[in-house]
Amino acid sequence: ADLVAFATDELEAAVQVFHVRGGRVRGQRGSVVEKTGDAVESADELAVLVEQFLTQFYGEQVAIADDDSEPVTVVPREVLVPVLPPDAEQVQQWLSDLRGSAVHLRVPQRGDKKALAETVQRNAMEALAQHKLKRAGDLNARSAALQGIQDALDLDSAPLRIECIDVSHVQGTDVVASLVVFEDALPRKSDYRHYAIREAAGDGRSDDVASIAEVTRRRFLRMKADDAAPEKSAPERPRRFAYPPNLFVVDGGAPQVAAAAEVLDELGITDVAVIGLAKRLEEVWVPGEP
Repeated sequence: ADLVAFATDELEAAVQVFHVRGGRVRGQRGSVVEKTGDAVESADELAVLVEQFLTQFYGEQVAIADDDSEPVTVVPREVLVPVLPPDAEQVQQWLSDLRGSAVHLRVPQRGDKKALAETVQRNAMEALAQHKLKRAGDLNARSAALQGIQDALDLDSAPLRIECIDVSHVQGTDVVASLVVFEDALPRKSDYRHYAIREAAGDGRSDDVASIAEVTRRRFLRMKADDAAPEKSAPERPRRFAYPPNLFVVDGGAPQVAAAAEVLDELGITDVAVIGLAKRLEEVWVPGEP
């Protein structure tokens, strides 16, 4: 059997696998991965993580085995997980097909398997705790990185909050924008946003430039609205966007940066630095500079 366990926080998941062969633990593997959007947004996060891990882990193992001249049995007769994935029967059949004989996908309920599963779970929790300690120890490195951005862009202060906009086309027609947020140099996924572009098509500018202008206006109008809301309403509504980022990053070069800067000027916002990232040549663009 293989026994799989997870420990998670808001951003990451630690996974541990114990390989039991001939009645003994013959090996173990562990890693910490960033949780994908599907897992973060799912009500049954653990079940989604289980499915994602099983398909990736055993798919990769079989691919490695196929490249080997010696036959390798990479899928055991039994795979024990903390919860069943959403499509448990389909995943079980896929594992059986990989193995070439029946594989049972189960949640251990009692006895030695249950006790060993608890051990694997403790290992996963310890691995995540150690990872978080190391991440906390990286505070000095993160501070130095923010200082480096401040110096490179000649900002008044280190950009403790950074917001970034990327515009993309869905199925060739619908235009959407994604807003991602970093605080203290770490992703703040609870503040991520998606915008359906509503008005840019008739703007007269290119899609990307007009979309950047629309999203910038909507984001900072929201800030002004939150800022003007009565204090007594604070417990009733989120106020995460009631304060500006130190640095606003747009996807693109001079035209996109100019569009965002023009909106900020129009709204009377003077304390937000704007830059553009042009991915093709990894260029950084600053308003008004060649």
